[in-house]
Amino acid sequence: MKLIKKRDLIVLVALLLLTGGLALFYATRSAGVKATVTVEGGKTRQIDLSQDEIYQIDDAALPVTLEVKDGAIRFINSQCPDHLCEGFGFICNEGEYAICMPAGVAVHIYG
Repeated sequence: MKLIKKRDLIVLVALLLLTGGLALFYATRSAGVKATVTVEGGKTRQIDLSQDEIYQIDDAALPVTLEVKDGAIRFINSQCPDHLCEGFGFICNEGEYAICMPAGVAVHIYG
């Protein structure tokens, strides 16, 4: 009696290849991805998402803190009353955005 049949081995190899392909896709998808942080009044700042870091935006109407981690960015602290911007979570795909309206800060992802 065989423990592993030929069909089981084929399925296992296919799953390993699929997993490897997905890992490669996610490892390279943030390469070259950046975020533009726009503060009300027209001030902009470019942030490279390839390096994990915390950014304090103090020149806004209300201070906000942004976190870059694993190729994505999010609001982690805002002095606004409702904290909706913190609920956006991490954004990392081109075209995504998060905004803190009371602070007047917008984050937009571009490739």
